[in-house]
Amino acid sequence: MSEEEGEKEKLLDKINNAFVDFVGNAFGESGKEWVQETQEKIKDFSSSSIKKFLEFSDDVLEKLNLHENESVIKTRDSIEDMLRQSGLLKEDEEDEF
Repeated sequence: MSEEEGEKEKLLDKINNAFVDFVGNAFGESGKEWVQETQEKIKDFSSSSIKKFLEFSDDVLEKLNLHENESVIKTRDSIEDMLRQSGLLKEDEEDEF
């Protein structure tokens, strides 16, 4: 991850945290909990969608005999690593691909 991407991620984290704090201040603890639960559900949904897409892409790569192409596999693995680093793909899903 480049320094610029790292800064953007930190900024997004700050915005998310500030939003949670704002909701907590405006609507109380129940509002804050609702936002946090919603954020987690969205993250889980994103993770599930990404996992399904990667499974689909693995199937396509195999059918097109691209699973032996180093460039294609390196790119796919790179994307998978970035998704794990961002938290969108959980580490325990690694063995499922």
